[in-house]
Amino acid sequence: MRLVKLTTLIALCLVLSLPAFAGFTTFGQPGQGNYESSTTNYGGGDGSGGFITSLGPFGFSNPQSENFVPGTWATWGSPPATESSTPNILWNAGFSTLTLTLTGNFNVVGFELEPDNFAVEEVTAQYFNGGTLLGTIDLFPNGSSGALLFAAQSSSDITSVVITDLAGGDFAIAQLRAGLIQPTTPEPGTMILLGTGLLGALGVMRRKMNL
Repeated sequence: MRLVKLTTLIALCLVLSLPAFAGFTTFGQPGQGNYESSTTNYGGGDGSGGFITSLGPFGFSNPQSENFVPGTWATWGSPPATESSTPNILWNAGFSTLTLTLTGNFNVVGFELEPDNFAVEEVTAQYFNGGTLLGTIDLFPNGSSGALLFAAQSSSDITSVVITDLAGGDFAIAQLRAGLIQPTTPEPGTMILLGTGLLGALGVMRRKMNL
């Protein structure tokens, strides 16, 4: 029984030693980790009030009006939760969902979001690679100066993001960012040393159990 437990522990250690980039990870604030330094900021339009259907590599499922804070959009957030308290923003009245489609190879995608209503609303952002769901961010931004960052890194390319305000209200987005972070893998020598050490520990335990 002890041998089984030890073998399970070794397997767990090997899993935890796999590259940290694997899977789907999120960024809580713009300054966290290498989010800003590894992405390009495509902003939130020019504030002119006109409508656009794309911005940089981002395509929009419905046209977005280019507005700005605090002029045509009343509030936003403040650093460190957001990059700026007065960004240009994109918005379309009456739409509670928006799909961002990306052209290019990106595994880091993010944006800031604030609900139109002056209330706390639950908003989800589902990240996809083609038809495969990579992960979901579920946050509660406040429409009264409470914009939050929705940003994630994936081990696979991110081809689209589906944003949904579960309260049924519309929302604004800003600071659209996309980039590519190259994965870092442990050096082969490091993995060999780790495996050798764990196997040695297993051998010592077996000898003790046989005494």
